[in-house]
Amino acid sequence: METGENNPIIIQSDNFNIALANSYHLSIQLGISHFSYCLLNTTTFTYDYAKIYTLSSVDDTAAEITEIINNDVIIKSEFSTQSVAFVNFPSTLVPSSLYKKEEAETILAFNTEVMGKVLADTILSQKAHLIYSVPESILTIVSNFFPKAKQKAQESILIQQYSQFNNNTEKAYLYLNQKKVIITLFKENKLVFNNSFDYLTKEDLLYFVLFSFEQLKLSTENIEVILFGSIEKDDEYFNLLYDYIRNLKLGKRPHQFTFPAEFDSLAEHKYFGLFTQVLCV
Repeated sequence: METGENNPIIIQSDNFNIALANSYHLSIQLGISHFSYCLLNTTTFTYDYAKIYTLSSVDDTAAEITEIINNDVIIKSEFSTQSVAFVNFPSTLVPSSLYKKEEAETILAFNTEVMGKVLADTILSQKAHLIYSVPESILTIVSNFFPKAKQKAQESILIQQYSQFNNNTEKAYLYLNQKKVIITLFKENKLVFNNSFDYLTKEDLLYFVLFSFEQLKLSTENIEVILFGSIEKDDEYFNLLYDYIRNLKLGKRPHQFTFPAEFDSLAEHKYFGLFTQVLCV
């Protein structure tokens, strides 16, 4: 692993060859303060490259991402297929039976802030639609640089992937990224709760988790909780959660793919949404 311009994290396998770009699928994550991408060899189903940026600008994210892309030789190659996931934008989940495209913006505005163009993803496994909004400036980046990319909210990708796990018992998935947590709860293989919360402290995080459990009368003694994203085993966030939730563990990478030894520098519960994106687009 090495760092370069803008101090990105770069992970590259010995087998990576950008001259064979047409053998790779490009997965991208875009957010107000996040930009990352990875390359999957679609012949070997092996991840050979990943690059993770931390953005410094909040007021002009689009300009910073545009500059990064313009200076990144790898990402501008001609790949076999492409996908983009929008990260941490306002959203709400509704049953497909109640979803109407013409009412999507009204439904979203009733539940949360509308930040730009309103979009919706179909989550087939749950017979639901995720309605969300993305700033026009971010969508312009996608249309300019990745016009052929399939687009989805990362939240839709996470729900779809969690649905593939064994959820016979009470199970919770927490995805933490840049002081936002997405809490997704299953009971008897049914999705019963999905919501996101902004937190500043470990106490905030604990409150939102316990509040969500309480709403559904889920016992902290029985529920299994799996953590993904920006948390480390035995850091203050993990330790406080463990004081209240004993069946707590870090998640794993998707088993469908091979990760070379170079990826060992990245903890297995990190960037689950990025590495599973290709499965849901």
